[in-house]
Amino acid sequence: MESSSKLTSQESLNIITGMIQTAKGNIKIHSFHFLLWGWVIALGNLGHYYLEVFTDYHSPFAVWLITIPAWVASFVYGFKQSKKETVKTYSDGLVMWVWLAFTFSILIIIFSGHFGALISPLILLTAGMATFMTGIILKFKPLIYGGSSFWIFAPIAFHVSSSNSLLVSAVAVMIGYLVPGYLLKNSKNV
Repeated sequence: MESSSKLTSQESLNIITGMIQTAKGNIKIHSFHFLLWGWVIALGNLGHYYLEVFTDYHSPFAVWLITIPAWVASFVYGFKQSKKETVKTYSDGLVMWVWLAFTFSILIIIFSGHFGALISPLILLTAGMATFMTGIILKFKPLIYGGSSFWIFAPIAFHVSSSNSLLVSAVAVMIGYLVPGYLLKNSKNV
């Protein structure tokens, strides 16, 4: 007995095309996080540098409080997007776990209190790994190159003063997060 619910080849093609388009849409939503964090981290580094070098403000690191609203915005955006997604791809899950591991690593580095001047280069190394892996998972070369750029800037940050490592980090984030973030957001082929 033959089922009347067999798909025609055109219907099968339409379903596959729809799934590919959905997956591509899921990839583009990642641009929000790269752009948000690119700007927050770049401004944080530049603000910290300015307060440390050009003022006598006793707590230049206080500028990093700008990350609190960024965390909230990132969480709310991610939560809303997960509710909108009709298809959750395997790569979406992998990207989430990569960035969760990155977050835990960064928090350990920041709150350990033992790294001092090494915080910027250690964060660059960790961000390079997470960005590079995201580029591999999403098969998006600008993120692969962006992650690799963090690994180019990290040794530089290790060999300059802690103040100047803030400038190195700002440039690294602009190249590693903002450039790929805008390319991802504006890409028609992804």
